[in-house]
Amino acid sequence: MPLTVLPAHLADVEPVYDVYFAAFKDEPIIDFLYPRGVDRKAHTEGMRQWWSHDTTGYTIKCLDTDTGKIVGMATWDIFWRPGKDNGWERPAGIPWLEGKEKERCEGILNSMWDLRERLFGKQRRYVYLSVIAVDPDQQRRGIGRLLMQWGINAAEQLQVPIYTESSKAGLPLYESVGFERLTHLSLVHKEEVTGRPDVEVPLVARMPSSAKGLSFKEWTENGNPEPHRANGLG
Repeated sequence: MPLTVLPAHLADVEPVYDVYFAAFKDEPIIDFLYPRGVDRKAHTEGMRQWWSHDTTGYTIKCLDTDTGKIVGMATWDIFWRPGKDNGWERPAGIPWLEGKEKERCEGILNSMWDLRERLFGKQRRYVYLSVIAVDPDQQRRGIGRLLMQWGINAAEQLQVPIYTESSKAGLPLYESVGFERLTHLSLVHKEEVTGRPDVEVPLVARMPSSAKGLSFKEWTENGNPEPHRANGLG
């Protein structure tokens, strides 16, 4: 039986994040977010509370219908309204960290949040891919592409761009489904913040088909018009 992508429910929090932690176990971000390890019980409860009141995030799961196992997950933040009802609220920080660990992690995340505020703020409609993860034992089954297509479909229906941060390893997947790497923008995690050598984070975006070939750079330079109106189509 095939793989399928479905909305994740509260009961799925733990198995969904089993996939997340397996996929990211060797990634530096886990060390920054959870420098003393992850209390999975507390994490599961915290995510259940977050999902219960989050108004912009849509977490989806990829299900293997032969086994019933969740083999992939993604969270898409969809900001479909401009203005005060947009839903974007800059996070207050990382409440479970303290001292230098908190300062380091928030220094990393602040640079990402700053860029999103500059590009979109509360005034622009867009879709943001918060996280995508595939079970390491289930690679090369097209799971990442299925999870990506869900967000692409949403952005196409809304006629808005998608924006996210990638990894170097993830770039081929993004490029294969129509994302462009943004060379006019730069995001670098600095050694003075991370305690590790400088790392440039690839930034990618995908314009909807209604933009008629307009690049993300051209869209921002034109003042972020609604994509279907960017070429005088509105």
